[in-house]
Amino acid sequence: MKLLSSIALTSILTATIATAQTTMCFKENHKSMATIETTALNGGECKNQKSVQDMKKEGWSVADINIDKTKNGTNYIYVFKKEEANLSSINEKALEEKILNRLEERKKQEIAIKKKEAYIRKSKSGEKLYNTKCVSCHGKNGELKAKGISRPINSLNLQDFMLSIQSYNNGTYDRGMAFVMRPYATLMSDKDVKNVYVYLRNLKEKKEKSTGENK
Repeated sequence: MKLLSSIALTSILTATIATAQTTMCFKENHKSMATIETTALNGGECKNQKSVQDMKKEGWSVADINIDKTKNGTNYIYVFKKEEANLSSINEKALEEKILNRLEERKKQEIAIKKKEAYIRKSKSGEKLYNTKCVSCHGKNGELKAKGISRPINSLNLQDFMLSIQSYNNGTYDRGMAFVMRPYATLMSDKDVKNVYVYLRNLKEKKEKSTGENK
């Protein structure tokens, strides 16, 4: 715009940077200084509809003004600013809450990722142990009754799974084929038992998911 090339850009830019909410309106070749504040201005929030007085009623104040005489009248350029008492604190609070929410969400995502990675590690460790020591009696997925007697171990919850192994280890369970299971149980730590349980649970979840998708 030709008008802008003649104004003091430095003062306008300074006003714009110094305030959070600024706008610029202008009027070219206006004839009377007495009517400029009631005349609709072009540009910015004025949009050829609002005068200086209208802007002031809406809470704007004149931060800077440039007046330039021309052959056909006078060019006026107004820089308006609007300050709301609580705007800054509200924005800061909203921004702080947004940042905290993002950090909390990221923390949850990181925890979920770590849990998933740990679950995968336990499952892989449990798979190796299960295929070495358990699969021949309990079946590929822990679905068999070992020697036709025991419960399918893939149906046990973690507490029952742990108690069963502990019972073999401390001799409190000596019925049925306990003498066959005890040598294996004594070689398994609590960590080993949990890993095998996670592996069997993982197999069960995959099977259920596959079944659900095929329905």
